Amino acid sequence: MPNNKYTSFIASAAVIIIPLLLFFAMCLPLNHSEAEVNEGTLDLSTENIKGRIFALNGDWKMVYGELLMPGDFPETAPTIPVPADWSSQDFPPLGAATYRFTVSVTDTGVPYMLMINSVSSAYALWVNSELLHTEGIPAVNAERTVSQHSNALVPLFAENGTIDIVIHVSNYEFYSGGITGTVFFGEADAIQKYFIRTRMMYALSLGCILLAAFYHLLLYLFRRQEKAYILFSLMCFLCFVRFLVETDGLNQYFAVISDAMLDIRIYMTLLALHSAAIALFALYIFARNFLIKYKVHAAVISVSLGLIFWFMPINKPYSTIFATVLILVLLIFSIIKSALSPVLRENPWTRLYFISLFIFMAAGMTKTFSGIYLYMPGLVSNLFMILSQCLLLSHSYSRAFSLVEETNSNLENIVEERTKTLQATHNAMKELIGNMSHDLKTPLSVMSVNLESLSSLAETKSDSKYQQHVRVAYQKNLDLQRLIQNLFEISRIETNRNIYSVKSESLLRLLARVKERYDDFLEDKDIAFEVTSGEDTGINIDPNKIWSVFDNIIYNSVRYTESGGIITIVAETFNDLVNVTITDTGCGIAEEHLPRIFERFYKVSAARNEKDGDSGLGLFIVRSIMEGCGGSVTAASEVGKGTAVVLTFKTNSLR
Repeated sequence: MPNNKYTSFIASAAVIIIPLLLFFAMCLPLNHSEAEVNEGTLDLSTENIKGRIFALNGDWKMVYGELLMPGDFPETAPTIPVPADWSSQDFPPLGAATYRFTVSVTDTGVPYMLMINSVSSAYALWVNSELLHTEGIPAVNAERTVSQHSNALVPLFAENGTIDIVIHVSNYEFYSGGITGTVFFGEADAIQKYFIRTRMMYALSLGCILLAAFYHLLLYLFRRQEKAYILFSLMCFLCFVRFLVETDGLNQYFAVISDAMLDIRIYMTLLALHSAAIALFALYIFARNFLIKYKVHAAVISVSLGLIFWFMPINKPYSTIFATVLILVLLIFSIIKSALSPVLRENPWTRLYFISLFIFMAAGMTKTFSGIYLYMPGLVSNLFMILSQCLLLSHSYSRAFSLVEETNSNLENIVEERTKTLQATHNAMKELIGNMSHDLKTPLSVMSVNLESLSSLAETKSDSKYQQHVRVAYQKNLDLQRLIQNLFEISRIETNRNIYSVKSESLLRLLARVKERYDDFLEDKDIAFEVTSGEDTGINIDPNKIWSVFDNIIYNSVRYTESGGIITIVAETFNDLVNVTITDTGCGIAEEHLPRIFERFYKVSAARNEKDGDSGLGLFIVRSIMEGCGGSVTAASEVGKGTAVVLTFKTNSLR
């Protein structure tokens, strides 16, 4: 890869900078004020609150065990720090309480707003003795309490410069209760801007995670042998759904999943499965052989962890401790195996991902840490880890792709060189065959004349062996001449020097010449020869090359037809075509060989052709010449009954 060093630096920097920007964009309020609630009162009458957001942290008044109406709340009620779990002040975790605080402002005509986060597990909000908002149904006992977990934006107005806020809270579901998240206050415009900005960043982060899930799922579908893609895709999907349905998730605003289908156990199970997927992916990257060896155990542990989180009681303090310990043990085990793996030392791209595992452990188990100013670090830590994993997988994919490209380039060069070598060898071989064919023609012709003279002299002698030797020599000389002629034709065909001079020829005249040319030859072989034709017509042929066609077909028929057999030629006219069928009564050709007999060098029987000297070129030459003249050739045969070769010519007017 070009500029690999700079590419690595830029990619790594982007993976770090993007989550940091999202972290600060989501977690830090706009123009946050440090003013605190003191003894249940927050005095902002001297503050310029234009465009500012105030975190209502400090000491709120609270009465535990009762849900008091605003008019019944005692002025001498004790205070409790907010945000905090009321069990930290030695109150039972399961119960109900009434909170109260007062805000003093100067501008009474401006719309204000409260942003309420993380109240466990049902509450009702009263402002200036008016019920403005409820989540679930708070009550003083578990039977009447209906839990609901959503954040809220509540618009309100100041009356006479004072905003008196009373909140009924009941919790009979979780191990901790009370107002455990920061309540923000400010002008409605400032709160809404902050809310929209943080939720846009939140949606952007979830969208990135979802896109990563789909992208790597598609990669797995195209490269099923790489299991890392499907494991990473599963982890991204679990992360997406987990953060979608939690209290601060987008589902409460867009209702992607109905509230009736959601339960705290679903979120806890998703958290367990998501953590298990993170551990499994880390093991697959750093200790793949170990994970493959114990894959059944890993699957059982993952499923068991999900079942434990589904069935465990969530309103007991030990439940959270037990669940946290289980997840931490699984993650720590995967981190230790990763730290001991040689992959971490050999591949520098894995180090950034390894660091992200630690950050996930520090920030990803809960949605808040380091106090109330950091709103959603859990999602950002997950996004950082997922981007690190994407970078790792992308580098592996790019490296594999580069290796494939390099291999393909090398193969192309090798193939090109081999092709040039083979082409040069092929050209040299064709030239050699052409030259040999041409050089052998003259001596073979002289030998043929002399052997023909010897054959005539042999007839005057009474020595039968002498006569037989002369006939065999003469016949083999003819075979050799035919072979040389075929090689010559092949050489011209292969080098595109086989120029056809197609003319219109009388069908009857051609057949008469065929009868005259082969009659004596077939008579000597004791094979009858019959030529039948209908009306005369003109056919398109090359007058010189047509004899290579008839020579090869008739010579083949003679070789496979016993003495006493018959070869017939029948001409039939069909519209603008003429079929000349050459039929013999020889041994025939098996059906499985017929589709290939016109291929170059194809032999029906290697043993038989070695015996009679067939080169496998004759019928290939026949087809080439017929197609060169605008015609075609086909064959039909039946074993034991003979073969029929059909030459099809185009008709033309006689001139």
